[in-house]
Amino acid sequence: VQVSGIKNATQVSVGGDHTCAVLSDGTAKCWGNDWFGELGDPAWGGYSSTPVQVSDITNASSISAGDGHTCALLSDGTVKCWGAIVLTGGGIGSGATPVQVSGITNAISISAGGFHSCALLSDGTVKCWGYNGEGRLGSGMANADRPTPIPVLVSLITNARSISAGMYHTCAVLSDGTVECWGGNTNGQLGDDATANTSIPVRVVGLP
Repeated sequence: VQVSGIKNATQVSVGGDHTCAVLSDGTAKCWGNDWFGELGDPAWGGYSSTPVQVSDITNASSISAGDGHTCALLSDGTVKCWGAIVLTGGGIGSGATPVQVSGITNAISISAGGFHSCALLSDGTVKCWGYNGEGRLGSGMANADRPTPIPVLVSLITNARSISAGMYHTCAVLSDGTVECWGGNTNGQLGDDATANTSIPVRVVGLP
């Protein structure tokens, strides 16, 4: 079915129970579940089956919808996130109001996962913030949440060219074509031929 009121989208992202789109004028609209404020609507709560305007976003270049929160990469290399304030250890944003991720001014891509998010920086490093269960922030500290959001540098990653955050883990493609992952691994999702969670990136086997 056609999404109502969307005629000039440049990018779309599907989250846990909501969807968001960046429009050609740099604004963003979201629709779906809104219990955590993930739609960015000041009148948040419940859900919306039609797109609502995200407040205070006017220069987005891309957007990423996670599980209960959303982040936008802005044209100046900064990042703002909203939603997911009901978490152990805090939240990703501040309800429906987008908040700026501190200390990030050179992001080139973002990925929102399961109550955590990550940004790829122009120097090839990666920073993550949010809930750190299973070590999904990759900081080497298994249970230190970063809810403000205050990002932490992912250990041992210096040459990433793309990232993707999942529900409990995150992966990065490196410039040499290899892949490294960190976080939850109970289903073998880190690809290291093991099932142990790790807060330090491990190499995916068989992807040279």
